[in-house]
Amino acid sequence: MALNYSYNKIIKYVIKAECREPLHIGSAEGSSEEVLIHPVDRVPFIQASSIAGVFRSYYEQAYGDNGTGDLFGDRKFTESTNASEKESKIRFSDGCFENKGRDLKLELRPRVSIDPVSGTCKESIVKGTSQKSGHKFNMEYISAGAEFVFEIYLYDARCKDQIEDILTAMNQGIIQIGGQKSNGCGYIKVTKALCREFDMTKPEDRKLWYEEEELSEENYKEITTSLQNKSKMKNAFEILLEGHTEGELLVKSISTLDVGQDAADSENIRNGKGDYIIPGSSFKGALRAQMEKIAEYLSENGTECEAIIEDAFGKRGTDDYSGKIGNLFVYDTVVGDREENDVAPLKRRIHIDKFTGGVIHGGLFSEKNVFGDLNLRLTIRNKNFPEKTCGILVMALRDLAIGAMNLGSGYNIGKGMISVKKIVVKDCRDSEKVAVLDFENNRILDENQIISQCLAAVQEV
Repeated sequence: MALNYSYNKIIKYVIKAECREPLHIGSAEGSSEEVLIHPVDRVPFIQASSIAGVFRSYYEQAYGDNGTGDLFGDRKFTESTNASEKESKIRFSDGCFENKGRDLKLELRPRVSIDPVSGTCKESIVKGTSQKSGHKFNMEYISAGAEFVFEIYLYDARCKDQIEDILTAMNQGIIQIGGQKSNGCGYIKVTKALCREFDMTKPEDRKLWYEEEELSEENYKEITTSLQNKSKMKNAFEILLEGHTEGELLVKSISTLDVGQDAADSENIRNGKGDYIIPGSSFKGALRAQMEKIAEYLSENGTECEAIIEDAFGKRGTDDYSGKIGNLFVYDTVVGDREENDVAPLKRRIHIDKFTGGVIHGGLFSEKNVFGDLNLRLTIRNKNFPEKTCGILVMALRDLAIGAMNLGSGYNIGKGMISVKKIVVKDCRDSEKVAVLDFENNRILDENQIISQCLAAVQEV
């Protein structure tokens, strides 16, 4: 790689990582939102440009714009001064997944496109193509647990601490890779981080640099434990909800694992491990609908709250620059014990003709519902007035606890109701500040006034 500046040291990092949550690296090919496949190896991969973009974005937020152009290259070009763009002092490789058969799995989850104006399903165009997705479309993900490797080459040793801080933030879930981030995708766990400094003033290091692609791990220093330290940037809040289903729950997907006469027509969505889950996208959709109702109610009573919804969930712009990224992020939630749900009996229902009120001939169908304990998790980033987002979010989770909203389908027949034990709100900027809504004992533990301040912030809008 030719660079137009002098350097005496090259620092190489070899990062082995595992997907904590599903990962979506989009491709415009096919009739669904498929993941990107390497043209030679024919396995999913993460483009180096995607990893570089994540690192650059964090660096800009944490360290300001001043040094970003020097390290990652200057995007600005001034024709009046005939100055050439600054070249990057850091280089990334593609993230290559280790194809271990059962460990590398792909998931295809059904999604529904919603018109933000009417609130109804709409026909949409697959990004980058002329293909229509219809009311429903499929989104492909790399399952949690998949492992990949990428490399970083740093040509400015002065930025070593900043690069390792970004790796720390990635390891701690502060930053994500890929798309569908607000649906809880793209969280990475660094399983092994190796580092080697090549001093180009020393002949022995120059020889090792010539052979760097063949060097064994013994030639590197392992720095994995140092990535457990606190990163410079932190989330604002983490919210944990502990509870269990009151009855049964169904986030519907077509049953593909079982065949035969006794197979269900539809079952709850599963992840790559086979666990029954509430997908982050489904949970986020239910939350948004309830938070919009709360915002509308508060607005009728003199408090303008529409902007809080935009802060929480973001806004799609008319071009690449006018959009807004929200600060509320949700995660997949495993429901109950897989073995118990596997052997649970099917529920059979009949289709009713909505015009005549009669039974549709041949309309008998079966569903495989799920039940059991669950732990919902959300994070709020430290941007876009996080206290206001947390305030309305706590109201929506309270509605979930009292049965005013449900998760999944079947609200009219009592499905998806959650019995909430407690809701824990952690202030990530101060690890000692925690508030608890204890529904089992009908009490609120809020000594640090976290919830009080968040609700007050909503009233100040």
